Amino acid sequence: MAESSSEFGRPSPACSWRSEDHDLSAFRRSLPDGAIGSLVEAVRRSLDAGHAVESLTAADLPLGELADAIASVRAELTDSSGFVILDGIPVNELSIDETERVFWGIGLALGLPVSQSVMGERLGHVRDVTATDPNARAYRNKSELTPHSDPADLLTFLCIHPAAIGGVSRFVSSMAIHEEMKATRPDLLTRLYRGFRYHRLGEHRPGSLPITEHRVPVFSECNGFTSCRYVRVYFEEAAADDPTIEITDLDREAIEMFEALAADPELHHEFTLKSGEAVFANNFTVLHARSGFENDPALPPRHLLRLWLSTDPKRPIQPEVLHFDGEPGVPSVEGRTPSYANKVSMQ
Repeated sequence: MAESSSEFGRPSPACSWRSEDHDLSAFRRSLPDGAIGSLVEAVRRSLDAGHAVESLTAADLPLGELADAIASVRAELTDSSGFVILDGIPVNELSIDETERVFWGIGLALGLPVSQSVMGERLGHVRDVTATDPNARAYRNKSELTPHSDPADLLTFLCIHPAAIGGVSRFVSSMAIHEEMKATRPDLLTRLYRGFRYHRLGEHRPGSLPITEHRVPVFSECNGFTSCRYVRVYFEEAAADDPTIEITDLDREAIEMFEALAADPELHHEFTLKSGEAVFANNFTVLHARSGFENDPALPPRHLLRLWLSTDPKRPIQPEVLHFDGEPGVPSVEGRTPSYANKVSMQ
């Protein structure tokens, strides 16, 4: 834990971007015309061979002319801003099976897909299932999602269909938040370096505890790398479930400042993903959020594909950052679904 401002991390200017300094166009990229053709051909061969999408390797799905563009995306994610929007994936010309495989192939060029829930799925479908599961985890409902990071190195979404109303994405540099707090309220930043105990919301292996025994730092530093891990519902739920866990008034002041900065238009970018657009982020340097949404029965419902990726080489992080056993990713537990009746609500 950082006890003074001299012990705080020093994130690079590239990953501490602010929207007031960098227009959204600075993060946008387009696939070169025709570059996806080789990957689509490989995808169709994999379908003809009957291979399951999650069994496919990078050797099965060579990127061809797409390789340089995706290598550039990877470099931006790991070594620079940590945030990219990519358009030009022809989802309207592909079947859902083909789209899944194209997205999977792009993901394999960035990292290794990992489990996203206790169900063990590595290729996730982000859509509202609350009609059949009222307690579905956030990515499976239509409510607002507050700023957070996910338990994986990289995150990517591909939009197949946007919502009729809402579903606006927000991305903000957690490193910019860090730098603002360091400059103006280092006393509150110290509380975030201390961190909070996290609830695992039922997504833990048999034999593991439902709440972490250690504090998960919001910010931490390791070998010159400053990193962020933030999921408010997890630490609020831990405090609600265990009366011995205290979130102090000073903690709450730090949390509120953190979230106010995440909501500051001078720091974040907001946009609605369109069909064929993908967004990529480094979970250790960028937070993401989403407004609530509504589907129109006359239109296709909101549907995104999602990958959580483990990178190699790994980013140096403190072990306390991890709140699930076996991270990156959520441990797969046979027979369970990502559904939990929370005691607290972040809406």
